[in-house]
Amino acid sequence: MIRMIKIALIQILLLVLPVFGWAGQIPDTGQTQCYDNSGEISCPQTGESFYGQDAQYEGPARSYTKLRQGGVKLPDTATQDDGWIMTRDNVTGLIWEIKTDDESIHAKDDKYAWSNCQSVFIVSLNQQGFGGYSDWRMPTIKELASLVNSHIPAPGPTIDTEWFPHTKFLYYWSSTTRASDTDHAWRVFFDDGQVGYYLKSYPCYVRAVRVGQ
Repeated sequence: MIRMIKIALIQILLLVLPVFGWAGQIPDTGQTQCYDNSGEISCPQTGESFYGQDAQYEGPARSYTKLRQGGVKLPDTATQDDGWIMTRDNVTGLIWEIKTDDESIHAKDDKYAWSNCQSVFIVSLNQQGFGGYSDWRMPTIKELASLVNSHIPAPGPTIDTEWFPHTKFLYYWSSTTRASDTDHAWRVFFDDGQVGYYLKSYPCYVRAVRVGQ
């Protein structure tokens, strides 16, 4: 039941929240189970109670491309040693920064308070022209939630790690402030795909994004 509520919240966010520079469709969530008010059930038929759940609708299949400096395409088998530094979501058109297992600015273990995500992390990326670009930014909650693959069970990480390595199964900040309390911002918990909000002063992970061409 809790998982059904979390998935429903993600779907609502993807449909109604505004987004800067959204370039494509929304990929399929990966949700395959159906639920009633008590727990998991076999997916109902047309006309039956609880018909019409996310698992019964198929969205665009997830598709990604590995990129090196300047947005040059790499084969799917490329590794970070081959120069892979970005992943393009071919459904949304968004290009995402890839985390690294080192001490660089892209280090998988680095956390930031919400304000420092922009003033420190994003500013640094743009000053160095990471990937050959200077328009990196924090993702909106709609963009960040689109990375959640609900087919992957907790403790995850609930993201396609083949394309997004070194992802923590913890919280990642979005740029979206909570409208009813601006001391809080929305974030995604990649342990189970939960979308929630927290105090902006709390340190979380962050992944940069830019609009695809």
